[in-house]
Amino acid sequence: AYPYRILGAQQDNSTIRMRSRTAGAGITDRDWETTAGSESGYVVADPLNPDVVYGGNYGGYLARLDHRTGENRAINVWPDNPMGAGADVLKYRFQWNFPIFFSPHNPKRLYTGCNHLFVTENEGQSWEMISPDLTTNDKSRQVSSGGPITKDNTSVEYYCT
Repeated sequence: AYPYRILGAQQDNSTIRMRSRTAGAGITDRDWETTAGSESGYVVADPLNPDVVYGGNYGGYLARLDHRTGENRAINVWPDNPMGAGADVLKYRFQWNFPIFFSPHNPKRLYTGCNHLFVTENEGQSWEMISPDLTTNDKSRQVSSGGPITKDNTSVEYYCT
């Protein structure tokens, strides 16, 4: 419907949902609101209910926000917090911007990916792994990053994963 909503992530800030036009002289902060996810990642609206938004963030964080009811819940594929660890010890390795998308053939199928591809048909209440490991999975290149004095294990960047 027109005007439509635009979704996006803002690095070092948040995710927003805003109107594509306004009745005033221009789009202002009255025309946007925070939505699911965080500073880095994909943000998608449910094709069957555009008031439900799914958003990602580094570390595999995935959220579902219903703008009508205000319900906001984590729907992570796996409940680990990867901060402080090298990628070699993680069950699933998500990147800073991991994909989140709906099937063009079945609007109830939501996909997300890390080193595996996952799908849900129940709004993220459960996830099914549908691919093998899609990476080289070279454990020697997944150890802690950073120098010998200070490790950089913020979980936002993994190399050769």
